[in-house]
Amino acid sequence: MIKMLVFALLATTGFVFSATSKPSDSAIVSAAGPTSRYEPVQPCRLADERFGVGFIDVTPNTARVSASACDIPLDATAIVISATIVQPQQKGWLVAYPFGAGRPTAATLNWNAGVTRANTATVRIGDDNMIEVYRHNGFGNGGVVIDVVGAFVPTVSATSGRLVVSDTAQRLLDTRNNSGSPLGPDSTVRIPLPDGVPSDAVALAVNLTAVQTLGRGFFTVFPAGSSRPTASVLNADDRGQVRAAATVVPVTPDGFDVYTNTGAHIIVDMTGWFTGESAVESGDGLFVPAVPLRLRDTRYETAPVYPGGTISVPLPVQAARAAGVVISMTMVAPERRGFVTAHAARTPRGTTSSGNGMPFEVTAQFGITAASSTGIEIYSSGGTELTVDLLGWFTGPQVSMSETAPAGNGVPRQRVIALGDSTMAGVDRNRAWAQLRGADFDFRARSCARLVRTSCRGREGPIPPPTALDTLRSLPYGHYDVAVIMSGYNEGASAVAAALPIIVREARAKGIRRIIWMTHAREFGFDKGANIKGKQTYAAHNSFIRSYANDNHDVYAMEWSRIVRQVQFWLYYDGIHLDWYGGHGAADFISRAVAHVTGQSCPMPQVPGGTTDGMCPDPGFMPPVDIARLYGV
Repeated sequence: MIKMLVFALLATTGFVFSATSKPSDSAIVSAAGPTSRYEPVQPCRLADERFGVGFIDVTPNTARVSASACDIPLDATAIVISATIVQPQQKGWLVAYPFGAGRPTAATLNWNAGVTRANTATVRIGDDNMIEVYRHNGFGNGGVVIDVVGAFVPTVSATSGRLVVSDTAQRLLDTRNNSGSPLGPDSTVRIPLPDGVPSDAVALAVNLTAVQTLGRGFFTVFPAGSSRPTASVLNADDRGQVRAAATVVPVTPDGFDVYTNTGAHIIVDMTGWFTGESAVESGDGLFVPAVPLRLRDTRYETAPVYPGGTISVPLPVQAARAAGVVISMTMVAPERRGFVTAHAARTPRGTTSSGNGMPFEVTAQFGITAASSTGIEIYSSGGTELTVDLLGWFTGPQVSMSETAPAGNGVPRQRVIALGDSTMAGVDRNRAWAQLRGADFDFRARSCARLVRTSCRGREGPIPPPTALDTLRSLPYGHYDVAVIMSGYNEGASAVAAALPIIVREARAKGIRRIIWMTHAREFGFDKGANIKGKQTYAAHNSFIRSYANDNHDVYAMEWSRIVRQVQFWLYYDGIHLDWYGGHGAADFISRAVAHVTGQSCPMPQVPGGTTDGMCPDPGFMPPVDIARLYGV
């Protein structure tokens, strides 16, 4: 069945995210603050772990930061911060949220070991005028830096400080289109206010992208003509990198400046601007801060965002009429370099990006984007698992939808590696290959094949077959999308418990994103020679398989044991191996399992003459198919 958000902790490529079910509407109401207008704050350092400055009541995993500093208005209800991790020794993540609200299921910043990363966030101010920072791998591992770059103060209407959100992002600068040379080290470029933005605008919402960085360094944005502050919004670790960050930058009539101490090509896109005193007074464009709320997490769904695909992100009822939303998007270990673009749902996607990600990295990206009545959509150029967290929203009229249907996230034809022992080999023995449908299958099942330990000699030849681990290690990276495992019958309970995590880690290391593990037959002990010892062993196997799948988003326990209990004639007397009908039935089951976990329709109807409309249901919880009638075998 589709995995639900019920797990306490999740490990993904070494990164840990908390995960809970979606809050109720009442919880969302209590998490939202009053409407507020933006007020510029000169970028200022609130806390710096490296020098023991600004963090209060530090515990191993949490610390508070006071909002009663850096000229933050006394009545501010939320602040705009830039959070930076400086050269951590271990990979990890953190989240900033109102003190007293409880830690949410969200991420503000993610990093790999040895890299310096920054991301912007809006954070509602909590009890005692504090925000709280939770760091999952503990403080004292590299340095966390918190800079404030703006604030929101409560009001029901305003002239200055209201957001005018752009329907699509507007490109303000791309140095690649000028001389073709990047900015040099220790240089500054000025970005004038674009046409249509009044000279008394107080700030712009921008995306900053650095391309072809010249080395390790940082990037700072600040009002044109003012002194460069001790703060950064973007960091690079080496030459040739692509890095992106979004922020809200205060401006003067001359615009704003971008400083780089390392050098790079610079791209600047605007997603909105904040009004000045010349604007009419209105209640539109005011900000409603909220405790971070996770809206989508594709790791728990049937598919990632595929290359060139788009997912829809509906908004909670309190934000359903928002003109724009503030979000944090996390690209989780994409297989290739690419970008994401957020835009109002069912409207044309612009040509700019909202964030960039690198292979095998986990990158959090702040963003402000327009919304329509059906929410927002997020496009991925290279494909990625994606989390989307809501930080707040802006009041006002929504973008009109010009498209009748959401953009699609088409599933490419899946490449499947199937690994098994003599049980799965029954598909080969019974020549049931025609029932492996809907994907491209590489079927590698051998009798006596084990998971990790050296195997016995099987009927296929005098040499022991390779283990599942050996086979996975021999695969090229990125060659398969799904692995199907029907093995472990030659193992004891403790061996399976030890081997399963090893197999999963190796599959992930080869770029396999979905791992199907078929539960073992004979745990029910029907009259086919199942002695008590065998029944107990396979029951223990299945218990561990189910538990491990429940705790790992990319592992699926498919209930083959439940199916064969209902069609005992699919198995030989030993209650394990496949006879003629079982070979064809297993091939059909595997095909349906692949379709189910990848969000596709079934390759065959459930019954002759039926349809395959909609997503294929979990075959382990459907009636066994009538193989003879469906396939004519």
